[in-house]
Amino acid sequence: HSAVTAVEKKLAEYKCDTNEAICLKLVRFPEDLEDDSTTFHPEYSHQSFGDDEVAFGYKGLQIQLFYTAGNLSTLFKVKYSSKVNEKFDCVEADDIEGKIREIIPAGFTCNTDDFISLLEKDANFKPFGTLLHTYTVHNEEAGDLTYQIHKADMTCPGFQEYHERLQTFLMWFIETASFIDTDDDRWDFFLLFEKYNKDGETLYATVGYMTVYNYYVYPDKTRPRVSQMLILPPFQGEGHGAQLLEAVHRFYCNLPKVQDITAEDPSESYVKLRDYVLVKLCQSLTSFAADKLHLGFSAEMAAEAQEKLKINKKHARRVYEILRLKATDMSDEEKAKAYRLEVKKRLFGPYRKNQRELTKMRKCLRPEELVSHMGQMDTQVQHEELEKSYQDLVADYRRTIERLATQVV
Repeated sequence: HSAVTAVEKKLAEYKCDTNEAICLKLVRFPEDLEDDSTTFHPEYSHQSFGDDEVAFGYKGLQIQLFYTAGNLSTLFKVKYSSKVNEKFDCVEADDIEGKIREIIPAGFTCNTDDFISLLEKDANFKPFGTLLHTYTVHNEEAGDLTYQIHKADMTCPGFQEYHERLQTFLMWFIETASFIDTDDDRWDFFLLFEKYNKDGETLYATVGYMTVYNYYVYPDKTRPRVSQMLILPPFQGEGHGAQLLEAVHRFYCNLPKVQDITAEDPSESYVKLRDYVLVKLCQSLTSFAADKLHLGFSAEMAAEAQEKLKINKKHARRVYEILRLKATDMSDEEKAKAYRLEVKKRLFGPYRKNQRELTKMRKCLRPEELVSHMGQMDTQVQHEELEKSYQDLVADYRRTIERLATQVV
């Protein structure tokens, strides 16, 4: 028995958390390679290393994936202090290199000197496609930093290879990520870059990107659908996501054939981002004027949001609820109640639909079958659920309103 535990104990030492073992870097200067403060790690690695996100067979495992800041030329190295001996331990170590090669495209180097010379070539890297928007952000250490948003597609020379390198980051930061079929020419790509200085020259660093698929809507419209969006971790929390989404919205607003803009399986954080951007855009529309909000969600609001900003009705309704909350004195009981009922009425929609279906079912179900369905529709539980949904929603809305208030005009 003790022999077994000794073996288990020994083997346990050869397990590594892959989210810690994988070291990512976006490299601007050669000295960044030795600087731990420029390293960041994945939030997810289950697509390569299984649900427990563990690599077996190594002690002190470090999987280095270092990228040049602009062109994303890649250095890939696997380091460890010791590895299980297959003859001696009768167990096999995971094939780390094989797993990583499935995600990163060919053309990487495993040699630091080669990587340094690729880094020098980054001085020639220029953003792909057409420039849509430029903005500056004030940074405490660096002063004013300039950012550029570009629209690209697969016809841009070199872009296909660059995109293959860029999309590898999705696997580490989006839980359900998958790679898209870029042979389909209905994809639009929006890229975000930061300008920086190196030896007196202006260089460009990759900050993030968004992919959008143009769905066809009969007879002659399109419905762009946001598929993927990622701001790379070193740049997160600086407002770049909002800048990118707003620029993309403005781009499609100018295309007459666009009906409205949607998103595929949006995450909670994306929904909050979209709320902020759409509210910011709608604030200036006449139908959303403060004195009209208490009259309720109107056909004019839906029409103007769709026409001028390509916002669909469901999203326009959320914008209205946020702006109405902003304009409502919630310490006034009457006004607060009116607001609460208005939002709960919408939230109650799906429950009402269930009630209608239940009434239909009653006509054709035997009593014992009905009982099992009735359990799901307990009104007390419904009210509690509804109240919780309402409270959560208002908390999100308030955060959006706070963010609007703190934005630099």
